[in-house]
Amino acid sequence: MPKISILCPSFNHKNYVGFFIESVLAQSFQDFELIIVDDYSSDESIKEVEKFTDDRIKLIKHSYNKGINAALNTAFKNSSGDYIVFMASDDIFEFDALEILYKTLSTSDAIVAYPRTLWIDEDNNIIKTTHKEVFQDRIELLHYLFMKGNGLTSPGMMIKKDFCDFFPLPSSMCNQQDTQIHINLLLRGKPIFIERQLIKYRRELEKKSNISSNILATHTRENLEIYALMDTFLQCQDIKLLKNIFKDEIEALKLKPFDDVLEFFLGRMALLSDNKERQIWGYSKIMNFYNNEKNIKILRERYNFNFKDYVDIAKCIKQDKTIEKYRKYKKLCNYSAIVLLTIFVIFLIYILILR
Repeated sequence: MPKISILCPSFNHKNYVGFFIESVLAQSFQDFELIIVDDYSSDESIKEVEKFTDDRIKLIKHSYNKGINAALNTAFKNSSGDYIVFMASDDIFEFDALEILYKTLSTSDAIVAYPRTLWIDEDNNIIKTTHKEVFQDRIELLHYLFMKGNGLTSPGMMIKKDFCDFFPLPSSMCNQQDTQIHINLLLRGKPIFIERQLIKYRRELEKKSNISSNILATHTRENLEIYALMDTFLQCQDIKLLKNIFKDEIEALKLKPFDDVLEFFLGRMALLSDNKERQIWGYSKIMNFYNNEKNIKILRERYNFNFKDYVDIAKCIKQDKTIEKYRKYKKLCNYSAIVLLTIFVIFLIYILILR
């Protein structure tokens, strides 16, 4: 069996998949299998893949377009390596990427290794050198993922397969799918970061109509997926880990986590986020938890939390900017109306005096 399984979802990458496969075959570490899942491409991507005859390449074709997570699920189900690497078919490995990833992770108690990336354009020209992640600590990363959003990159990440029990991935998750994978992994163990830039990550400069395009629908989808994304944290049963993640918040609110109130606790933590979708998720979790007589009693005993407290938590939700603008506009209109009325009254008095 190969040591490494490279999982590669592919969709309409006929111009790039050849560069990707060449970078795989040129690796200094050769004990791998490459599983490419074509997600019903409408271009000639499959023909490009079939030009390569290496036995280590497995090409699996979806009979209809299913999405990136479905493609990853298919690849994972057909993998046999002890280590899993995620790569898209338009990205490129540096020649020693697998060797460095494997040596780093196999000699560490970490469960996932993250390499740094270079950004390239359609012609493989380097357009940006990515900076080192702001956070490299498991606790800080989980806190950031919970309160803010994604702070990690996924191309080229290597995972110990024993910790991939969260597969299969949900097919409905599109834009937040890599963020959810990061959360799942960090809840299970610690990461290790490689300073070398081992991956060339393609960023097409032209606007394309795919799920990552910088358009309104993409941002809408990202926000809508936050609710399912945050549910991932509900699987955490490690109270000690939660105490470390939310150390400052626990101290400020005097609110400790317990096994029987995790939904309420995480909901209350989410209300401290600056992100409105995360706040709404938090409120909905508290609302759901409170809708149970047994839970109401538990909250009373644990935190002296009563109905007034429940009503007051709505005050934690950020005001919608549209509502704020409406109130300012309404206030301005009221002031304007008063000023106009005053001017009219003065003018009327002036007319009466002249008479």
